[in-house]
Amino acid sequence: MKNKDQYIHGRGAQLNPHNKFLSLSYEEDLNYTEYCYQNDELVSADKTQFIEVYPKSIVNKVDSPDVPFSWSINPYQGCEHGCIYCYARNSHEYWGYSAGKDFEQKILVKTHAPVLLKEKLQSKSWQAAPIMLSGNTDCYQPAERKLQITRKLLQVFLYHKHPVGIITKNALITRDIDLLSQLAEKQLVKVVLSITSLNEDLRQKLEPRTSSTQSKLKAIKALSSRGIPVSVMMAPIIPFLNSEEVFEIAKAVSKAGATHLNYTTVRLNGIISLLFEDWIYKNYPDRAEKVLNHIKDWHGGKLNNNEFGSRMRGTGAFAEQLNKMIKLAKKQYSLNGSELKFNLHSYIKKPTNQISLFT
Repeated sequence: MKNKDQYIHGRGAQLNPHNKFLSLSYEEDLNYTEYCYQNDELVSADKTQFIEVYPKSIVNKVDSPDVPFSWSINPYQGCEHGCIYCYARNSHEYWGYSAGKDFEQKILVKTHAPVLLKEKLQSKSWQAAPIMLSGNTDCYQPAERKLQITRKLLQVFLYHKHPVGIITKNALITRDIDLLSQLAEKQLVKVVLSITSLNEDLRQKLEPRTSSTQSKLKAIKALSSRGIPVSVMMAPIIPFLNSEEVFEIAKAVSKAGATHLNYTTVRLNGIISLLFEDWIYKNYPDRAEKVLNHIKDWHGGKLNNNEFGSRMRGTGAFAEQLNKMIKLAKKQYSLNGSELKFNLHSYIKKPTNQISLFT
């Protein structure tokens, strides 16, 4: 039996709010346990469900000027990492699910993504351009350990000698060092590890199923030691939760071998504001009001800011002070490394088994 005050450990969202695209809504019966079939087995619906989907294309155009890539691939929709602040939660509503618990428990799996990528890279119209894994939901989330869709995508990139960027919160990426090091030799890959906090208790509450920060630091060391360029994204910075860790994180990632540091501030777009407010009052009631008010200060009096250019960094005195701290930390710990210039010239549309004279 579930209690209204029971906290769901191992999950970020504690609510399943109404999907704005659906005309009907429902209220959860807290004394009722729902069951469903998964792989012909009856399981509790509280467990993560994996649902295969079959999109016609896998490479997506990115129009946001705030993102340094023009193309992205998301082998999964929804993310079991459960980061409470994740901007991608809203996208789950387009699939007919809630941005809350559904986002973490109903994972849409694009099993044939590698086939679609190969078709795209071999198409007559495609011109080499860096493609980002993922951009929406994490390509190394827990399901990847078994399904290996991301690994198969990397094999396609390597086969075609095509540039790819990766951003992840999971140390599972080290499993694919063999492929990544081969891509790195030809300047075809860069990796961004997202680190939110060195405080493990805070990390577990903010992003319950990501890798521990110590595991991420070990991953940075392992990748960089093999010549794979690694940057760190401190994301998101949340006032009075992790905003005081800038210099500590910069020092730790620099020691591990990262060459560059960047950041974003938290913005609670769409229904995420409701989920985050519920989360912070349950986890940090002593500072909830203070945190929320400072987020509003960053975004012109609102919890969300959709304006390109300022939505990822915020505005105002506190945002400016944070930006200065980041610049100082980058300078102090040598995290101003030049950005990798991807090699766009080695791309082969249709590789053959013949030995090239130019390799």
